[in-house]
Amino acid sequence: MIRKQVDGSLIVTRPSFYTDILILAMPLILQQLLRVSVDTLDNMMLGRIDQMQMSAATQAQQIFFVFYTLCNGFSSGCCVLVSQYWGKQDRESIKTLCAIGVQYVAVFALVVTLVIQANAEAVLGLYSSDPELIRLGASYLRIASLMYVPCAVSTMLFACCMGIEQTKVSFTTNAVSYPLNVLLDYCFVFGVFGLSGMGIRGIAVGAIIARLVEFGIIASFVFHREKALCMKLKDLTRHNRKLSLDFVKVGMPIVAHELIWSTGTTAGSFIMGHVSTVIVTGYNLAYTLYQLMACFMNGVLHACSVTMGKTIGMGAGKEQIRRESYSLLLIGLAGGILLGVLTLLVRQPFLDLYHLDAETRAYASVFVVIIACIWPFSGMEMTGLIATLRAGGDGKTGFICDIFTMWLITIPLAALCTFVLDWPPYIAIAIIKFNIVLESLVGIWRIHTMKWVKNLTT
Repeated sequence: MIRKQVDGSLIVTRPSFYTDILILAMPLILQQLLRVSVDTLDNMMLGRIDQMQMSAATQAQQIFFVFYTLCNGFSSGCCVLVSQYWGKQDRESIKTLCAIGVQYVAVFALVVTLVIQANAEAVLGLYSSDPELIRLGASYLRIASLMYVPCAVSTMLFACCMGIEQTKVSFTTNAVSYPLNVLLDYCFVFGVFGLSGMGIRGIAVGAIIARLVEFGIIASFVFHREKALCMKLKDLTRHNRKLSLDFVKVGMPIVAHELIWSTGTTAGSFIMGHVSTVIVTGYNLAYTLYQLMACFMNGVLHACSVTMGKTIGMGAGKEQIRRESYSLLLIGLAGGILLGVLTLLVRQPFLDLYHLDAETRAYASVFVVIIACIWPFSGMEMTGLIATLRAGGDGKTGFICDIFTMWLITIPLAALCTFVLDWPPYIAIAIIKFNIVLESLVGIWRIHTMKWVKNLTT
């Protein structure tokens, strides 16, 4: 056993290491809570009108979830590079990386928008076989897709700020845009202040306006108020062959991983959506509660990634990197246990917020228990396989792991149990979520090998 630290510990025992991560994570946690709270409140509003509209919105939001996750893949790749160059204090390279990131993600978002505008029904048909649900969801998707480009660029700008440890701007921006989003949704859904009630389409209109406000605030900060980089609009035209190749080399495996992971994560909705609208509604409610809880670990995840990336960029030794990586795994385990217990405690009060029939509530309640039991492993997956390995430039392990554990094992098994063996839906969801257990174990093994550490600034 390696015990070269003065106190003989294999993990970091300096309290400031953990408090620094917490301080860095807090604005990100609050930002995540605001974002997920909007979807939760939207579902509650629509649930008061019609459970079918609520189901259509939650299924349509699966499309945005995949899109947003892929944008985060581009942004995470850029953030990894930015955080390492931040450790090296190479500001010019950081400016160029931000420009490259914005260029890539804007083109991607534009392509997705055009696809949805042309094929909204076909895209939504992947997640449901109910004609009425597809009709309602498609009417939402066509409007909502108009916000994809500004949302994608904002996500990239937030990531670049996070890479240089400017996290407060994310919370400040979202503290304005998300409450505005909820207010606008309420007005457009129910038709108050002289407006016509638009139902599910009102949710989309409110989101577009809020995302444009969000984009305006973050762009104003980055190009006018941020002092560490002093970026200008003209900097967005920057190009650099080496940094572009680095962005592709680091970012594309992460994007591929996010694609495999996000589509696999929505597999539960896909499978349940082709069984029963009642069952998929119950699952989506359980997943909404998971997303609320995940806000805490997502904030910690990003803070851990920036911390590790900065450590590597500063040229730290292998033993320091090893101790910090083990410490991040410990943070994930402790956070996962806490969130699992909290999920069980709030299960019934959360479901009481919705107007549900007895069958939907019963399904949702059991799905929540399954998710709660997986949380300790999910915490280690997030701070290990995702945060730590990506910070070291290893985006391939997660991608390869998801192909095997998710798409070749758990999803086919869940589909077999549902469509061929006709087993209860609880079993299918439990099988799908077991993928997280496998991924967390792969992450622990890979971290232990120390073969994932790469200084990308050299």
